[in-house]
Amino acid sequence: MEIIRIEKTNNTPSILIDEANMHCKIEGSSFPEDAFEVYQHILDWLQRIKNKDTGKKLIVEFDFDFLNSISHKKVWQIVNDLKELYSQDRDVLVKWYYDENDEDIMEAGEDLSELINVPFELIAKKV
Repeated sequence: MEIIRIEKTNNTPSILIDEANMHCKIEGSSFPEDAFEVYQHILDWLQRIKNKDTGKKLIVEFDFDFLNSISHKKVWQIVNDLKELYSQDRDVLVKWYYDENDEDIMEAGEDLSELINVPFELIAKKV
């Protein structure tokens, strides 16, 4: 099973997808010109593992500095796919990190956590 690593740029987050460990981490600022291209790797991976039950917990970590509205829609798609996996009795956990002083990112995580029925941790980072 491959590991996918996409390095961050000034306007795109880094992405790590480690299928063997059922782990995905998205980190950085997200205001890309083409959000589809940036997030499609994750959406494709979630579709690919939909019928693979490895017995491992699927953990997806979001750690954004900035998230524009188009990126937020892609994050919503990812979370919806996680919700579908969770409804199929898969062990899923979402971790949402935010700087303790960043109300926008914190509220985006709170909104997502209230709208889905998936284990969701909001984690404040000390600045």
